[in-house]
Amino acid sequence: MSVDYGTGTALQFTDSTQRQVLELGELIHMYNPDVTPIQTIGTRLNHNVTPVPIFEWMEDEYFIKRSIKTDIVDGTGVVDTATATANGDNSIVVLERQAQMELFEVGGIYAASAAGGSAALATDVTHLMCVRVGKNCDHASATDKMVQFVAGHLTSGAFVIEAVADGTDMIVGDAAGVLSLTFYGNAQSNATYGNAWDLSNANIAALVDDVSFGQVVSGPSIGYAEGAGVGEETRKKVRRLKNCTQIFREPYTITGTAEAAKHYGGAELTRLQARKLAKIKADLEFALLINGAYDLDATAENPQRTFMGLGVGSAAGAIQTFDGYDNSDMQLSYASGTIDNFDDIVELIFTDMIDGSGKKTVFASNKWMKKLVRMVRASTGTTLNAELGSDATAGLRVRYYYGPVGELEFVAHPLLKGVYENYAVAIDFSNFDMRPLRTRDLQLRDNIVQDGTDGQTSEWLYEGGPEIRNEQTHAILKLT
Repeated sequence: MSVDYGTGTALQFTDSTQRQVLELGELIHMYNPDVTPIQTIGTRLNHNVTPVPIFEWMEDEYFIKRSIKTDIVDGTGVVDTATATANGDNSIVVLERQAQMELFEVGGIYAASAAGGSAALATDVTHLMCVRVGKNCDHASATDKMVQFVAGHLTSGAFVIEAVADGTDMIVGDAAGVLSLTFYGNAQSNATYGNAWDLSNANIAALVDDVSFGQVVSGPSIGYAEGAGVGEETRKKVRRLKNCTQIFREPYTITGTAEAAKHYGGAELTRLQARKLAKIKADLEFALLINGAYDLDATAENPQRTFMGLGVGSAAGAIQTFDGYDNSDMQLSYASGTIDNFDDIVELIFTDMIDGSGKKTVFASNKWMKKLVRMVRASTGTTLNAELGSDATAGLRVRYYYGPVGELEFVAHPLLKGVYENYAVAIDFSNFDMRPLRTRDLQLRDNIVQDGTDGQTSEWLYEGGPEIRNEQTHAILKLT
């Protein structure tokens, strides 16, 4: 007998016989926690209730790095200030990673060198002094990864300005150029221009040769003299970021007769509740994965807000620094990528070891899981440990990879299919919270329509959004 799947009504089997006859074994299993592994594993993350739909948080990097190297491609890695003035041409460095900002505070002095192609520093420049960081930089489109400098050299321990004329690059960029910066010490004040951490744009442009910013002290290899006075400090502002809640609703309706009758597979109301619960959780999970920039719909009387998600498959989500969508450092060849190539990606993921943790969870497509296993098989001595049913992962199958730096736990994600099959997303749960709106966490709203109908309409409801902090501690990986 042939069966046309999907024919018939909701209260019939596909062969047109009624379900309202006899009890038939177990409940119909429609809900599967494997479909929403971020939420399933996420039971260990913090659920921090927000009292308002638009919530904010603060971010900062501690001043804990002491040396970095960064690319200085002319026009992208190093750029001019907003107004073409002295000390303004190619004086802003655009860092590759947000974590590199851990080296910089305003008023810091850095030993500098440039190499690669035609990359160079202006004549007689050996050190740079930081005068702006992040969105305070004098640039029309300042970002959190920008650092602005003035040039100079050291004489008898003091930082002495090497003025760079309008039209002359302070830092000569090149496609192969690399700038090396190492913290030296704190700049002191100048009698005419004041504190290094409080220079105006006009004062920066007015700096001329031989202006001296005192005896540099408080560096990693510089001590204070006995009886010395208090030195000048370095400073840095805190960033303020925000996201919003998004409303998810999934209704279902049942007649009074259907609710009262016995069905094969158990009570119809129970089946509907489980089915719709799986639907709303999958909707939320998918939004966490693929949503881009938040939309506050701020001009509407009843706004339809959309929260900012991780941004898988686009360039607009929370993850910007390590987004394999457009960052080749986070991309791996499906045909020829090796475990050594993958280790290069792993090392970058764990570049920021202070704000991030030494363990991240990678939610990967089946295609990524196959590639991972193939790389391990092809590599002598490399292991991939599998575990099922641990408390930390709520029964999901997890594969552990111990890279050169840090630990990755891989979990297959069934929603990363179709156009998303080439992606995997690494989440640092120490920097990831869910923020449900007060009284609007996932809940069942029962019998919400009171219009005299012989039956009931209920719905699952959730209103909340993710707080994705320190985006450089998360990553999106892509197969090419």
